[in-house]
Amino acid sequence: MDRKLQEKLYKKYPKIFKQKDDSIKASAMPWGLEFGDGWHSLIDNLCDCIQRYLDNNKHLGLAQVEVTQAKEKFGGLRFYNIGGDSLTDGMVWFAERLSYTICEGCGSTENVYQTKGGWVRTLCTK
Repeated sequence: MDRKLQEKLYKKYPKIFKQKDDSIKASAMPWGLEFGDGWHSLIDNLCDCIQRYLDNNKHLGLAQVEVTQAKEKFGGLRFYNIGGDSLTDGMVWFAERLSYTICEGCGSTENVYQTKGGWVRTLCTK
């Protein structure tokens, strides 16, 4: 992901991306967000839903969700995290499934397909 877009997400969701400054021995987050710019809105919406839920339900005593790695694998989003509960797990599951319908390059949802052979990516015909 473009460094500027990545930094916007880090600044907007500092609790979720807390591990970005950890050692690579402790977390994969120092490598950054390892997918194309087209999924920026998907990640932004996912993080917004997770953080709002946690902030509005402090009485539940849930651990803060922290991303340990976020990448593309086999054409889909992989969003590995600690903390949260079954609802935040469901949010992640849903976003991961949606990623197969969104072009990783530009964010389009029209004419999206998975490439064949070699590195599998989710792209559009543009």
